[in-house]
Amino acid sequence: MHNMPLAALLASFALAGVAQADTLSDGHAAFEQKCAACHTIGGGDRVGPDLHGVTQRRSEEWLLRFVMAPDKMIAAGDPVATQLVERYNRIIMPNLGLAEGEARALLAYIASVVVEPAATAPAAPLDLSRPALVAPQSTILAAFLALTVLIAVVFAGVALSTRAPATVDVHRAYGLRRLFFVIAAVVLVALLVATLPRTPYAGVGTRGDRVVYVAARQFDFVFSDEPILSIADLGSVPKIQRLEVPAGTLVEFRVTSLDVNHGFGVYGPGRQLLAQTQAMPGYVNRLLVKLDGPAQYQVICLEYCAAGHHHMQSSFIAN
Repeated sequence: MHNMPLAALLASFALAGVAQADTLSDGHAAFEQKCAACHTIGGGDRVGPDLHGVTQRRSEEWLLRFVMAPDKMIAAGDPVATQLVERYNRIIMPNLGLAEGEARALLAYIASVVVEPAATAPAAPLDLSRPALVAPQSTILAAFLALTVLIAVVFAGVALSTRAPATVDVHRAYGLRRLFFVIAAVVLVALLVATLPRTPYAGVGTRGDRVVYVAARQFDFVFSDEPILSIADLGSVPKIQRLEVPAGTLVEFRVTSLDVNHGFGVYGPGRQLLAQTQAMPGYVNRLLVKLDGPAQYQVICLEYCAAGHHHMQSSFIAN
């Protein structure tokens, strides 16, 4: 009987611990589902600011109001909210529809994250200026520029010819148009026949040596060993923080989108586009890529998806 108060005290501590763990778990899930696409905790700024230490920089009352209704605070002219909008390219944080309990759990999780000193340095921006562009991208670019110049010269010639009006032989003009059409059709069909067998898309029964599931969302790519088919999965399916694949093997990316259409383009170390597919809501596209050598590969969204599109980049390593 003498131990009853102590037992009750221990039980209350245990219940408090369980409640705290549940709160952090809920906050973690909310962060992965609603915040991680635009923010990091200690990983540097992305579309929005790095949230490491934000619970020390701002009052709890301000954070709760902003997390629950950023649109209202911006519309009301809150000086801090307005300053954030200006600083981050006028990309306005959407109203996430969080209730107060969810917002408190989210803030508790952000405050609980311990950031190692090495991880506090912001991620280095992708350097696409080096190395120099290599074939086939350089060849295609040169051909495109040459064709553009040729078209400009033709248009300039046509414009200058209007200074001296003359009778046009319509039958001859239509004949030239048919000839150009046939030449263009033959060239395009030849290119299609020559390149189609080399497309990296999966055939029936083909499976990569390594399968990586990719979920695209505004504005990042999430890699996982398990399918991510909805926003809710982001809080429960383990994410791959640093994707490494064996060099020389066939990697199969299974790509989908959790919001709007995106492009999933894989670029090699020479800035050459190796393969790409669309990431579309409700569909899973399979993309097979053989990565020949040890290197870092860039992943860039190739379809404009919103104001933060240029931030939608990722990378992985083949070693």
